[in-house]
Amino acid sequence: MARWMARAIAIVAGLAALAALARAETRPTYGDEVQASLLGAPVALDPVAAQSHAEITVVGLLFDTLYAIGLDGTVQPHLAIGAPVLDAARTTAHIAVRRGVMFHDDTPLTASDVAASLERARAKVGWLLAPVAEVRASGDGIDVVLRVPGVDLAPLLALPQTAITRRGLAPMPGRPVGSGPFAVTSLDLQGRRLVLRSFDDHFAGRPYLDRLVLHWFDTPDGEARRFETGDAQLSARGMAAFSGARPKYPASEVEGPSALLVFVGFGKRNPAITGDRGFRQALDLALDRGALSAITTGEHTTATRLPLPVDAGAPQLDAAGLVGDPVRARAVLDASPARRVAARLTIIIDETRPDDREIALRVSRGLDKLGMSSAIEVLTAERMRARVAAGECDLWIGQIAAPLRSQAAWWGAAFAAGNDDWARAQLAAGSLDPASAGAEFARRLPIVPLMFRSLLIWHRKEVRGLGFDASGRPGLADLYWFRGKP
Repeated sequence: MARWMARAIAIVAGLAALAALARAETRPTYGDEVQASLLGAPVALDPVAAQSHAEITVVGLLFDTLYAIGLDGTVQPHLAIGAPVLDAARTTAHIAVRRGVMFHDDTPLTASDVAASLERARAKVGWLLAPVAEVRASGDGIDVVLRVPGVDLAPLLALPQTAITRRGLAPMPGRPVGSGPFAVTSLDLQGRRLVLRSFDDHFAGRPYLDRLVLHWFDTPDGEARRFETGDAQLSARGMAAFSGARPKYPASEVEGPSALLVFVGFGKRNPAITGDRGFRQALDLALDRGALSAITTGEHTTATRLPLPVDAGAPQLDAAGLVGDPVRARAVLDASPARRVAARLTIIIDETRPDDREIALRVSRGLDKLGMSSAIEVLTAERMRARVAAGECDLWIGQIAAPLRSQAAWWGAAFAAGNDDWARAQLAAGSLDPASAGAEFARRLPIVPLMFRSLLIWHRKEVRGLGFDASGRPGLADLYWFRGKP
């Protein structure tokens, strides 16, 4: 939808240009490529498996959802023609699906693809469509059978995990086929490079760029160095590798909403410790979140003890909440069975998310305050995902990206990240009460939230069109080179 708006703006600019031909060169033009970056490796290009900010960003470029989240946070039809239409009993919603949409392999997207994709999302991501009992193809669209009457479906069907795949199947690794604005040319996880080409037949209009090349890095200054020397046109880790240096080309910056949650997750290698609620509560109390939120390359950060942004209703931490309470933390741990278990805990991190090294170090200092020893283990993104999925770790640093003001999405994703079904059960019953969710979260602590951060992107001034949706995803499909006079 943002791209349609960009094209509308371009049309207005074109009409103005007809009245002033001397300025005709200022309109966006098709062609060229942009070298940009991701906040880590996109290990999973399957929508239902997308977890990190990098993964949901790429999924949004390759696949389409029935609805889209606009720049202002409103939900708008995308593959859907209009809003869901409820029957008289308000227990079945019909959604008409746009005709003429094509997948990257030139096969048409049908209502059967949509129904199968949503059924798969319902099975794989339990909390996401918990209020839905069944999805089936019906005429020009789909029928969604609800467990409880009157569920607001559109926001759920705008989440990236509900994106549509061919026949609802898992995309082929390395060569996913979607219907989105870009298609994959090559994916090199070892070389940390994903090359995308524009999809000429995208139903909302092809991107202005011919190619988009996305990189990720295992050093804090690698990305900034590429931008500084002119080898990249976008950077999320600064405009220069060294303080006081300037990039080769003039640059501007654009910042998105604080819609990325960084948290500590728990594995199963020492369940007597990490599975103990007393240990989790003690760690939560021991952490100095004020120091954590200072880990930044210029973007806005907000320390938190809840998996809910301030924009979604969470209270802001006071000064005491920022620094933690080590004395109380030790008392909680001393009363816990976990205190009687001797173990050196390992915190695993993804090597392609350089900030996570510093975050893990601050978590390690929190463990020191509890009298517990720890080590940090750096893994490839692929190995990290496998270890987390198998529970082969003690603690891990994770991310959740969701629409800024969607309480249900944040609570659902946070409980699910800790393998806790509480939120899914509440959503399946019809609604999730925020007060109850907060109380249950504090009692269970399936994960320990650390901070919310925004994404601040520096871009070469000639590259324009950059914006963010309410999930903090950059609108890379809207980029274009500005070839006219400033």
